[in-house]
Amino acid sequence: MIVDQHERKMKKTYLLLIFTLIVISCNEDDSNQDEYTYSYFDKSELIINSREDSFMKYGIIKSGENLVFEYRFDAYDEEQIADDEYSETIRFEIDSKLDKFSYSGDELLSIKPVFTPYCFCYFPQNESKNVDPKGTISGEKISNNKWKIKINITFYGDEEKVINENFKLK
Repeated sequence: MIVDQHERKMKKTYLLLIFTLIVISCNEDDSNQDEYTYSYFDKSELIINSREDSFMKYGIIKSGENLVFEYRFDAYDEEQIADDEYSETIRFEIDSKLDKFSYSGDELLSIKPVFTPYCFCYFPQNESKNVDPKGTISGEKISNNKWKIKINITFYGDEEKVINENFKLK
């Protein structure tokens, strides 16, 4: 009788241990995922900066009269690896009175499209990279705080970016 009770306790303990292991192994941890955000800012302006020693351009959002759109990618940062951090943005601006737009060719430059990677890296001046973006950006307002944006652009001669997403007011 004592052996039978002991066996039951052991079975319960094993079942509890197995159940706990299943629950722990099924836990979805999104903390080590890349992150993508699609947003826009109203009453803003996009300022493009650059450095003499680099072909890279930087878009800075300031107060203004336009809408500034921003795609942002933040790569998962592996804590055990030094200097592996990486992010990138694509920014551009449009007139805040528009409800629909499409820009390509030379008119693309009027909305100041800029792609900027952020990393522990250097982008030295290079004539073949210091070129205007080529492609198309289009969008349509789908609500008071949401736009459907399509981007198909090549930056710096060889950085192709294709995005088809909803951008939300930030």
